[in-house]
Amino acid sequence: MDAQVWIWIVVAIVIIAVIVAVVLYGRRAKNAANRKRAADLREKARTEALGAHERSAEAARAKADAARAENEAERLHQEATEKQRAAERANEASQDRLRRAEELDPDAGNRSVSDDRGRGDRNDDGGRLDRDDANRREREEDRGDEEGRRGPRP
Repeated sequence: MDAQVWIWIVVAIVIIAVIVAVVLYGRRAKNAANRKRAADLREKARTEALGAHERSAEAARAKADAARAENEAERLHQEATEKQRAAERANEASQDRLRRAEELDPDAGNRSVSDDRGRGDRNDDGGRLDRDDANRREREEDRGDEEGRRGPRP
């Protein structure tokens, strides 16, 4: 073989070595880039997981706050109901006392009775009197009392 063939063989080997070196360097560079990209993705995943965990904790706090508010609202509703019942019992007791007083009072049938339920003044038949009738009746009763003290008019 002549020298020129040896030169071509050496040149071919060098070219093959350069190609192998470029391919190996390319793979290493690609692997390094993939590692960097994977690390970035992992970091983003951690950040997102942390954010998701924080949002989950906030949701749990909001749910607990809502439950507390519901409990407080229920307690206040029960308290209001109890106070309403107590007021109704007190009103009933007051009405019972007024009825007993009317039953005991011998003059109860001769005067107008007014209570808190808006019944207003009533006449002896139980019919409703208007204010003018009630006032006139009171004036007549007052005059009758005065005449009784003074005696009949001449």
